[in-house]
Amino acid sequence: MTSELHWRRHWKPDLYACPWKPLDLADGKHYLIKSKFDDSSYELLVTDLSRFWYESLSGDKLKSRVSTLNPCFEAPLSTILDQIKENLLNQDKKTQLNLSASDDKFVLEINSQLAGIPFCYSFQAELANQEMGRDHLTVPLLVMVGEMYRQQKELFKVLEAKDNQIKDYKSQGAKVSRKYLETLPFDSVAFYNNMTTSKGFEEEVKSFGEKTFTSEAQELYRDIITKQSWLKSSPVKSDKITSSEESINGKPSDPSVESWANRFPGSVVPKDNSPNKISPEKSEGKSPASSSSEASPLKDSELLRRQALERKLELEAAKEQEKGKKKKRKLKF
Repeated sequence: MTSELHWRRHWKPDLYACPWKPLDLADGKHYLIKSKFDDSSYELLVTDLSRFWYESLSGDKLKSRVSTLNPCFEAPLSTILDQIKENLLNQDKKTQLNLSASDDKFVLEINSQLAGIPFCYSFQAELANQEMGRDHLTVPLLVMVGEMYRQQKELFKVLEAKDNQIKDYKSQGAKVSRKYLETLPFDSVAFYNNMTTSKGFEEEVKSFGEKTFTSEAQELYRDIITKQSWLKSSPVKSDKITSSEESINGKPSDPSVESWANRFPGSVVPKDNSPNKISPEKSEGKSPASSSSEASPLKDSELLRRQALERKLELEAAKEQEKGKKKKRKLKF
């Protein structure tokens, strides 16, 4: 666990670690988009859930496209990339998006203003290979479903424990101070039936998963990709990754991660639910224009999230060491 903590501190996230975000256009079409920007380049991946388009542009090619589209405009490349990123991810009334998609190409035109001057840019993504769709969306979504189901079972265990605690209080004569605060024991079967027959269930089915990548789901996606990257980079766990990939292809394999039976359920670990969660990686040397547009609370929340995760990993490492010491003491006669 200590080695994983050290790895997380030095790991530089790539496009895989960037979560998907919905891209809703005025014509009613819905897409999912993920991107990674730095001071001199960007990567973009877009999907309509049947096709995937990808573009990576940097250096002179990026400058040439900007100059062609904005011949009378001059600004540092980092400032231009900040403007493009802001227009793409945080659309406002002054930003217009025009899209044309075919089987082999995806063109997204952005028209906005930079410092009061009209500015436009055009993404020209090519059709991506099937492996990108599998690695960036299909497999992570399957893992997300499995993890959320695991968290649900852990939550049910917590509710059952609390019901037993309340039952014990009542057996000793305790009573609630107000009648409306009294609750019935939790029934997982009744809960499931209520959920699948509710109006919310019908609305979710009609939405075709448009609300899947909320801020909480984006964070879960990022955590899953981070864990996968750690497992792939660790020589000790490389054999488990191989067996996991075999299981996806229909071959039997052992569990790819250790059991969570003796750990705290992930659902009880506090998380930041800010809808404006930012990517773990921040580009260095931001221009004044970009730094003024970034809110410091977002940086603080991301720092607090990472610090909380580091503290959790340190506590787990300390517990493992303590267990090892107890085993050694038991072996002594």
